[in-house]
Amino acid sequence: MSDELRDQILGNLVRAVELLRESEILGDFVPEVRMNIAYALLNAKTAEDIAAIPGRITSYRGFLIVNNYPAFGASDHLARALLEAQRYDPSVRAVINFKYTRALCDWLEQYSGTEGLTMVCVDRAEEPPSASNEDGKSMPWKMKRAVELSNNQVPDLMGESEAPGKEPLFKLFGKSAVDVATKLIKIAHAWVQRKLY
Repeated sequence: MSDELRDQILGNLVRAVELLRESEILGDFVPEVRMNIAYALLNAKTAEDIAAIPGRITSYRGFLIVNNYPAFGASDHLARALLEAQRYDPSVRAVINFKYTRALCDWLEQYSGTEGLTMVCVDRAEEPPSASNEDGKSMPWKMKRAVELSNNQVPDLMGESEAPGKEPLFKLFGKSAVDVATKLIKIAHAWVQRKLY
């Protein structure tokens, strides 16, 4: 892949992170494992073809803290999620993870319907031991299950319930880093407005 295409991916991630930081409302959306955002080259084959934020994104007093510029190969977890998503839909090239709560999940089910987003929640209690007990097998199972629950398409929003030693999370998929950042900011604003009234 050309340096120009790699630079475009990195530039889009830099802009996405700026949008996330400027929003000033995402602190409550950062999970214990921290947040990250990833964007893949077209036809990505490995984690090295996917850029993300080294060290992830954390929060302090409600504000996002980002200590590094994006880099290729910086996120194994989100890279695996994107590679699995692209097996079903190559146009899905970006993902961001955020905190899962039951209240947010219930609200997102309603919100996603009004906003034209597809959303599924994968119950990890259904995950077979052959997937949960072996490294690298869980993500393919989760994505396959999400696609099955979403009428054979990659959902915009995928919730994952908790599992032993695993924090529940949401993943928001899209076409670019700016795309998923913009969607998450819109979700956060709607969530905050809902809490105000």
